[in-house]
Amino acid sequence: MAYFSLRRHDTSRYSSAVIPVKVFRAAAFVLEKTSRMQVGRAWHDPALDVALRRVRAGRLERGLDLIRQARDDHELRALRVTELATAAEAHLDALERLAGDDPDALLWLGAARVQHAWELRDDLTGRFHEQLATAAEPLRRAAEADPADPVPWDVLQWQAMGLGDRDELDRLWEELASRAPRLFAGHYTRAQALCGKWHGSDEEVLAFARTAAATAGPGDLVTAMLPLAHFEVAWSEIAASGRDAQEVLEAHFRDPYVAEELIDAVDTWHARPRPHPRSVEAMHLFGAAFYYGGHHARAQSLLMNAGRRVPEILPWSAGSLTPGRRYARARRELGLD
Repeated sequence: MAYFSLRRHDTSRYSSAVIPVKVFRAAAFVLEKTSRMQVGRAWHDPALDVALRRVRAGRLERGLDLIRQARDDHELRALRVTELATAAEAHLDALERLAGDDPDALLWLGAARVQHAWELRDDLTGRFHEQLATAAEPLRRAAEADPADPVPWDVLQWQAMGLGDRDELDRLWEELASRAPRLFAGHYTRAQALCGKWHGSDEEVLAFARTAAATAGPGDLVTAMLPLAHFEVAWSEIAASGRDAQEVLEAHFRDPYVAEELIDAVDTWHARPRPHPRSVEAMHLFGAAFYYGGHHARAQSLLMNAGRRVPEILPWSAGSLTPGRRYARARRELGLD
């Protein structure tokens, strides 16, 4: 799913001083087409599937309708705002005209500006920070217009991550958690902020994820923060050590303590399963962890239900530029295809 373009730029871990990152991305895109997977679509929202095509073509009204309809469903609203921000990136001027004083449209505009800024991250002219700064005003106005809505605060976390302000990130997390203490999207963003590659450390992101899992009730998707944190830690080791990715991932997830805490977390989630638009992503995070850890029966059960919708980055991109192809290989090895 499109947690803004922060994820896409992580491919720089595999570039060299000789071959530009864009060349790597272009090659990966060509290879990925052969995987027959829907990469970046690890969520369930049929109405959003239809609306994204229309919004990319400049028909913004349907996207705004979907954001409005999800006012009382924070998980769905967060998903739609993020994905529609990506789809509307080429139509920022039209979106600005549409926004006016409408808090739903202001939220969408702010998110689209953050998305556009992350696309400029490799630009050396300073436009990345300039564009990020333009997102603050519409997001603040959206938050003021609907004080109970946690989604503007989640998008502001992505803005503050790009600006490098850890104190502001901590404050924004407190604002978000006071409104929606179990919001999956908010926890995902906070986990990213606490990673060593951004504004924290391996120890911080693991502590955060363990607390989220330990305080989760039956059916709480936030338990998936635990495998997410472990993949971030393993990915950092791959990048720092230059060791074979498969070797690092298997060593990490075959650790008995890691396996035990992941089994406890997934059992908590499955104790009382309930519908969630991002449950497919959790299936991938837990399923991939068990796949690399050698718990193949658990991996088969999870990934059979995940189908062909694949997250764009973690878990399958750890050590690979082509998560769709890596996931397809795992499915073959597990006897799912």
